[in-house]
Amino acid sequence: MIKLWKRLGTAILLCAFLLIQQSAYGQLVSDTLQFEEIEVVATRISQPRDYQPTHIELIDSSRLSLLQSLSVAEVLSAESSLFIKGNGPGGLATASQRGLSAEQIQVLWEGIPINSPMLGQTDLSLLPASFFSDIQVSSGVPSTAFGGGGLSGALYLSSDWESGSHISLRQSAGSYGQRKTMLNANYKNNGWLFSVRGLRDYASNDYKYFNRAYNEVRRREHNRSKRYGLMATIGKDYSNKQWKSTLWIADSDNEISGNVLKTNSQASQTDRSVRWLSTYKHRWAKTEINVKNYLEREALNYFDPQIGTRSFSTTRRWLMSADIKHSLNKHLLLKGEISGEFIGAETNNYSSLKTRQQFSLLANPEIMLLDEVLRVYPALRLDNYSDFGTELSPSLGINYELVTNRLFLRGQLSRDFNPPTFNGLYWNPGGNPDLKAEYSKSGEAGLIIKPLLPVRTSFELTAYYYDIKNGIRWNPNAGGIYEPTNIAHAVSKGVEIQVDNYLQWSPNWSLHIKQNAALNRTEIVEPRSADDAAVGKQLRYTPQWKYNGSLNISRGLVALLLQYRWISRRYVTDTEDINNSLDPYGVFDARLQWQRKIGDIDIEAIAAINNIFGKDYEIIQWYAQPRQNLNFTLTATYQF
Repeated sequence: MIKLWKRLGTAILLCAFLLIQQSAYGQLVSDTLQFEEIEVVATRISQPRDYQPTHIELIDSSRLSLLQSLSVAEVLSAESSLFIKGNGPGGLATASQRGLSAEQIQVLWEGIPINSPMLGQTDLSLLPASFFSDIQVSSGVPSTAFGGGGLSGALYLSSDWESGSHISLRQSAGSYGQRKTMLNANYKNNGWLFSVRGLRDYASNDYKYFNRAYNEVRRREHNRSKRYGLMATIGKDYSNKQWKSTLWIADSDNEISGNVLKTNSQASQTDRSVRWLSTYKHRWAKTEINVKNYLEREALNYFDPQIGTRSFSTTRRWLMSADIKHSLNKHLLLKGEISGEFIGAETNNYSSLKTRQQFSLLANPEIMLLDEVLRVYPALRLDNYSDFGTELSPSLGINYELVTNRLFLRGQLSRDFNPPTFNGLYWNPGGNPDLKAEYSKSGEAGLIIKPLLPVRTSFELTAYYYDIKNGIRWNPNAGGIYEPTNIAHAVSKGVEIQVDNYLQWSPNWSLHIKQNAALNRTEIVEPRSADDAAVGKQLRYTPQWKYNGSLNISRGLVALLLQYRWISRRYVTDTEDINNSLDPYGVFDARLQWQRKIGDIDIEAIAAINNIFGKDYEIIQWYAQPRQNLNFTLTATYQF
C-alpha cells in the first residue's frame, strides 16, 4: 500500500509540475467540447437541449474520458442530480430520481429499456462507463416517450459511432486490489464501421472502514468481484441510409459480504447477460424511418449456503419497433412509432414460466409556432399488456424562447404509469396476481438563462410536482409472508438548480465549473393503515437536500478535475425518527490527467484520489463506504 501511495504521489506531483511548466502543442483534453451541441435522445423530441420541455443533464465524451475506469453508478453519483443508493464497492448500486424508487426510473440503452422485468430496476455498478459515448439524465420524461416504467424520468446510455480509426489499451490499478484492463478499438473506412470495447475487472474490495456498531476500524471480507464485458459493433453508413448491429456480453461474479453486522458471509451472485441490437435507418427528402430489433437474455443466480437459499432465474426479451418522422413544413414535424415486445421469465421462485406480451402505438408530433419561438410537444401513447390490460398515456410539453438564445421558458404535464414487476405478480410465496400499475400525474416548469457575460454561463431552474397513486409496497400478511399491494399514495415535489460556467482565456487555458443543487420532499399523503405514523413524513432513504459540484481546469495536455458531493440526512424508517437515521456526508474526489504524444502513440495518465479526507459514511444503513482510496490509469492509443 505504501508503494502504491508513493507511485501515485509521484505521478500527481509530476502532473502538477507539467500543468505549470508545459507549453502545449495540441488541445486533446477536457471540456473544450462541453458546450458544443449534443443530440438529445433521452426525450424522443428532435430538438436541441435548450428547446426541450424538461430538464436534461448531459455527461458527454469529454467528461467521460476522465472517468473511464469508473462504473456508471460512480459517474452518476459525482456528476448528476441522481441519488445513487450504493452498498459500497462490489455491491449493488441503484438510482433514485426526485425521491422515487429505482423501480420508477427507466434505464435505456440506445432507446431500449434494460431494467430487469423481474426486479424492475438496473444494478448500475455492473455497467462500465467505458462502454458508453455519453450519458443523459432526463428528469420528467413521460411514459409517452418509452412506455411504462419511468414515473420519475429516464437514464439514457448511448454507444454511438466514434470518428476515426484507432486502438486503445487501458490499464487501471488502485486500492483494495482494483485491477481493470480495457480495450477500445475502432475502424472506419468508406462508410464501414467496426468497433470493439472490452473489459476485465477484478477487485478484492477488502477496504478498511469504521464499524460504528463496534466502534472500531475493520476490513471488508468476502467482497471480491470479477467482471468481464464485450461490446462489438459492425455497421455501414450510406448517403441516405445506415445500418448497425451491436452485441453486448456481460459476465459478473460477486461475493456478497452483506451488511457490516454480518460475519462470515458465504453468499455469492452471478449475473450474465447477452444483448443484441440491430438498427436500420433510411432517409428521404423529408422522411426518415428507423427500425430496431433487440434480443436479450439475462441469467441471475444467487446462492447462500448459510441459510440454504439457492435462486436461479433467466429472462428473455424480444423487442421490435419502427418509428417514422416526416417534416410536413417548417411548423410541423409528424412523428410516430409502433412496437411489440415479448418477455419470458423462468425461476425456481415462480410456479411456472411467466410471460408478457406488449403492443404499443405512439404519436408525438412537434409543432413550431410564432416564427419558431414557441414549440409545442403533444404526445399520446397506447400500451397493451397481456397480463394486466391497456394503458393510455398523454403528455403535453412546451418551450418558449422568450429572448433569442438567452432566455427559455419550458414546462410539461403528463399522466404516467409503472407496470408491476414479475416478482410482484408471481413470486412464490407472496406474489399478488391482482396488482395494478402505479400511476402518476406530474407537472414541471422551468427556465434557462444564458446571460451575456465574459464567462460563458448557463443557469437552469426547475420546479416539479408528482401525485403518485397505487404505489406498490411489500408488507407482511396475516401469515407473516411479505406480499405486494397497491396501498401507497405519495406526493413528490421539489426544486432543482443547475449552473454551468465555462471560461477559456487563451488557446491553452480553460476552466469549467458545474454545480447541481436539489431540494426534494417526498411524503405519504394518505394513511395506509390505522394510525399510520408515516403520513406527512419524508420517505426512507430519501435526502431532502443534495448538492454536487465539479471544477475542471486544463492547460494544454494537462487537466485537473475536482469533484464534491453532499447528501443531507436520510431516515431509515418512514417516520423521520432522527434516532434511526444516517448522518449527512460530503465527499471530495480529485483526478489529474496528463497526455503526451510519443511517436505515433498517444499516452494518457490519470491519477485519482477518492474521498480525499477519509470521510466515514453510509449511504444505506450498515453498508460502510471506503475511506480514502487511490487509482491510477494508463492509456496508450494508436490512431491509423
